[in-house]
Amino acid sequence: MQSNVLQFKLATRPKRLAVAKPTRLTTVCYKASDKAHTSVDWYTPPAIVKALGGKRGFDLDPCTPEDPSRLPAPTARRMIPPSKDGLAMPWPKQAFVWMNPPYGKGIEKWLSKLANHPGGGIALVPVNMETGWMHDCVLSHPNATAILFTRGRLRFVRPDGTTGTAAPSGSLVVTYGKRAADHLQQAQASGALHGKFFAIQRVGQVATANQESSNG
Repeated sequence: MQSNVLQFKLATRPKRLAVAKPTRLTTVCYKASDKAHTSVDWYTPPAIVKALGGKRGFDLDPCTPEDPSRLPAPTARRMIPPSKDGLAMPWPKQAFVWMNPPYGKGIEKWLSKLANHPGGGIALVPVNMETGWMHDCVLSHPNATAILFTRGRLRFVRPDGTTGTAAPSGSLVVTYGKRAADHLQQAQASGALHGKFFAIQRVGQVATANQESSNG
């Protein structure tokens, strides 16, 4: 006798493609990818490099790509690629440093090293005012001498040489040492770099004066 019960085959789920995990080229986070064709490798706009002195103005850039020729403009006389690990490598004590550090986790290590570097220097960082590294390495660090909030959001340069859209957050230029502060103030005063300049020491003196008056 023929059965009236319909026979159903169990459906088999198609195998899910493995999602690429974020990759780190080094422990200092030079580059992170969360998709096959997405990278956070972004280079400093050449106008900013030129305004602050460029190759002639800086002795060392410890955060360059593996092939420094891909940069839209040379940033220093000596440029250290990821394979040489500019964070772990000792810097010459008198070297004047330019730094556009890898953003994200690990940025505090770079800022701490620059903040305590005897030769001083300049860094371009995101405006993340609430972070620990901003308070420890910029706002409260005794070697920080000036900051400049850029007017408008910067458009960084992709590895292929094209210019990206406006960055998702504002940018801050921070200086360590008098030479660096003078460089930054001159760039802003000449109109080569647009933004609001603040001398860190002056800001500290105003804060102290306000506290003393409130206690009086």
